[in-house]
Amino acid sequence: MSSYALTKQEKERGVELFKELDGDLNEAAKKLFDDPNEKGSTVRGRALRKFWVEKGFEYRTKVKKKSSKYFLQDTEKDFVHRHYCAEMTKREVAQLLWTEETNHRGFYESAKFIALSDFINKEFPNLTNLRDEITGDRYAPPKIMSTVIKKVNKVVFREFDIEKISVADKKCLEKLLTYLSAPRFIQVINAYPTKQNRELLESEFIRSTWDKPDLTSDELNLYINVCMDYINLKEIEQQKQKLNLMFDDAEGQNDLTMRLTEMLKTKSEEYNQCTNRIDKMIAKLNGERSKRIANQQQRNASVLALVHLFQEEEERRLMIKMADMQKQSVEEEADKIEKMNDWKARVLGISRQEII
Repeated sequence: MSSYALTKQEKERGVELFKELDGDLNEAAKKLFDDPNEKGSTVRGRALRKFWVEKGFEYRTKVKKKSSKYFLQDTEKDFVHRHYCAEMTKREVAQLLWTEETNHRGFYESAKFIALSDFINKEFPNLTNLRDEITGDRYAPPKIMSTVIKKVNKVVFREFDIEKISVADKKCLEKLLTYLSAPRFIQVINAYPTKQNRELLESEFIRSTWDKPDLTSDELNLYINVCMDYINLKEIEQQKQKLNLMFDDAEGQNDLTMRLTEMLKTKSEEYNQCTNRIDKMIAKLNGERSKRIANQQQRNASVLALVHLFQEEEERRLMIKMADMQKQSVEEEADKIEKMNDWKARVLGISRQEII
């Protein structure tokens, strides 16, 4: 069957199904023709689709199922009022309220989590979460020496003066300007939405790299990773402190106490993993850089030795030349004396060879 014409009754039912199913063509075709294999692409399905188009109906073949709205219970609202603060994210509140459900895929798009998020926004309109806060500005790296000097002085407690800075320190600060403009550093710092985390990342990066003008691109990326983990450490520590306070307040609430204990254990493991990761990266960075500097010093020593040998050879040639010049001068003076009759009369018996 290459084509199909709807009957009058099917057209009337088709209008009813459009309203009933909110334009879901596939479901309407199944119900209209009482066949589970019918859909919008079959012959009869296309006939229904053509009829809807002629009627000006906007049909759909893929329909996202609407989830039922969720309303927080009074106990859940009370929990949020007692425990939500600037150090906690909405996801962490959800993990405490519905530990098992938060492990399911798609939970954070569910009606339950949306209800929680809406409730927090409504109940805490003036509370800016330290980790949810969005900063609208993008990071602008320093472009001039005076700006980077201020940042270094603040972070490492130095007192550099642009008018009195040494050649070595100037070289370090000029290199730091390029480090702070590195594409990956800018990308990473802009990924942090809070001003607090951006300042911490920049400060730790400056502290770690300002006096290392010889870093390779790979080493620079590792230092960025280290600074990212410093932020992770800070956030994990804040979360642990909040969970400990909640644990103290949850005395007698066995279910909540068990959940808090499990979360504290997880956070402690994350903290230890982060600390170990930082230690390994710093050891790797220091070891590789020390080895490279030692090799460079060895190469410099070899070059210096050659320079010394060259200088000694030049000095030896110069001494020979000076001796030859001195000998030439004595011979010329002797020639002059030999021609002086009066001198000969006074110094009897002295020959030219004896004078020389």
